[in-house]
Amino acid sequence: MTYIVSGIAKPGQLVAIMGASGAGKTTLLNILTHRRPGTLKVTGEVRVNGTNMGRHINRVAGYVQQEELFVPSMTTREHLFFHVIILIYFISF
Repeated sequence: MTYIVSGIAKPGQLVAIMGASGAGKTTLLNILTHRRPGTLKVTGEVRVNGTNMGRHINRVAGYVQQEELFVPSMTTREHLFFHVIILIYFISF
């Protein structure tokens, strides 16, 4: 089965990816950020300000996967900072 997906998010816009469980929201985000494509055949481009980002998309964008650990007592800022520190730690080794 082949799906053709396209979209655009203009500067200053907030984009929500919504859908029922199993609809493919996480798969879409994984494809856009070049995470675990598995057996999917993916073609196309992800552009930021007209520049094709390719695998470098993680330099300007990212998301925390739904399986990640969330600590209820942490603010959103603290949570994201925590994940950045962990990422930097693992990248440095």
